[in-house]
Amino acid sequence: MKSIRIIAAVLLAVMLLPVLAACSFIVPKPDEPKHECKHVCPTCGKCTDETCTDKVCADKCTCPKETTDEQGWYTLSLKTVAGTDITDTFLTNAIRLYGDGQVDWYEITLDGTELSQGTYTKDGNTITVKIGLKSYAFTVGDKYGSLEFEGKINRKSVVMNYNRNDKFAFSDDKGQVDFSGELFGDDIDKNFYNYCPSAMIEGRTMHVWYCSNKDDGIVTDYVAYRKGTLHDDGRWTFGDKQLVLEHGKSGQWDSRHVCDPTVVKGVFKSGTDTYNYMMAFLGCSTSNNTKNEVGVAFAKNPEGPWVKYAGNPVADFYADYSLSRTDSSANSEIAANNSWGYGQPSLISADKNGKVILFYSCGVPTGTFTVAELWDFTDIESPVRTHKLMVSNKGITNASGGQDVINNADFAYDAQKNRLYCIKEDFPYPTGNNINWIAGTNTVFYVDLGASSNVADRIFENYNYTWVMAGKLNEGMTGFKRNHNCGILTDPYGQLTDSTRLAVLYTMSMTPDDFPEWNKGGQWPALHTYRIHGVMMDI
Repeated sequence: MKSIRIIAAVLLAVMLLPVLAACSFIVPKPDEPKHECKHVCPTCGKCTDETCTDKVCADKCTCPKETTDEQGWYTLSLKTVAGTDITDTFLTNAIRLYGDGQVDWYEITLDGTELSQGTYTKDGNTITVKIGLKSYAFTVGDKYGSLEFEGKINRKSVVMNYNRNDKFAFSDDKGQVDFSGELFGDDIDKNFYNYCPSAMIEGRTMHVWYCSNKDDGIVTDYVAYRKGTLHDDGRWTFGDKQLVLEHGKSGQWDSRHVCDPTVVKGVFKSGTDTYNYMMAFLGCSTSNNTKNEVGVAFAKNPEGPWVKYAGNPVADFYADYSLSRTDSSANSEIAANNSWGYGQPSLISADKNGKVILFYSCGVPTGTFTVAELWDFTDIESPVRTHKLMVSNKGITNASGGQDVINNADFAYDAQKNRLYCIKEDFPYPTGNNINWIAGTNTVFYVDLGASSNVADRIFENYNYTWVMAGKLNEGMTGFKRNHNCGILTDPYGQLTDSTRLAVLYTMSMTPDDFPEWNKGGQWPALHTYRIHGVMMDI
């Protein structure tokens, strides 16, 4: 019996060995110490310690930091002068207060950077900034979160509000060109040209569409595009030229040239696609400056790709004057056959959505004038033109002060003052310097739309308005004898960003006096010297 018990015990032990061995692998290990963040924001509950690398604290707090003194950066949130909001005039406007009582005040606008340096003193909740002989008394906000000024500057009531911005940084990066200089271009000894700009600014990015040629010495117009970036030194850098719209195929309405672009932002739908930008442009199938027409195209991005509207041209010169597109001999007895036609368009958004106002020049048997049309391109497949009429020429004057017409013009809307602006070329063209086909001066006009009218109502419902001259762009301002094909720099919807100054991109041309050997390479006189510059005009 005893031996049987011993054998049974041994067998039991052998049977339990795998179980005991298996259990040895699931013995729990001690827990790793859990990271306990000691820098928790009471507002959002996230880590405020930027040096902490634990994965638990990877998502850092972005709440405004509590400040204990005035030192640091403050960026502009509002500035008004005599009741006019000019905040958007500044691409950057920032004040830095240092611990030693020094102050830097940066103001960056389209035409450059201005750095003013001075001192400041603190007395209770007032910080007085002194720049030269001028002093500015700012009220300090709670926990140094803001600086607020209200008072007189140059006899005008001024309000300035700045918010504390500890994430702001001013860089030392450098741009390449000043706004007033030649913005971009090719070697002057080459046969390339740049003219007729349309430009919009979004933040510190300038989008410029303009007319240029593709091949050296070949005069065929394309729509070109360049993207400009503003740097903290107040200078610009422009990217390489991109040809974003080309002429159509043989037999199409725009088979010879596409040029004179104008672009506006909006919401334009085609099926399931939504396009953010609309372009109007001049197109033609002729080589003798006759029978021009206007078409439109759409894109999701400023650089394209641009898709031409299938129903082009929207301003159909052939249809309006009963001209044949396929049989030129049938047009010989029609007066409009040798007319310039329609072109030089300009767009303004009417609702920041799908409605636009399309302006364009007309050179027809009855005269030269500008037409305005109200279009709804919300549905690109079924656009609707609701209004069309000739823009008033009342008050428009020429280079000599006599009566003139609006021609080769660009338009922009000032939402603050409820004004419509235009800049147009002045007749008669100067005849000196062996050039008689290029404008020398351009004049800016405006019309007050009235407190209860928007731009579309006034232009299309009340023709009884008179233009008021606001300024001239001429040799005295630019330094060039020939200035033409101007475009107003606006926001993406065709509205001014500054109610006190007009930013204009213009095309300059040299003359034989400026460049005696300008055709030594066989260039077409003047054309290859066309370059785009910027200028600021007080309005």
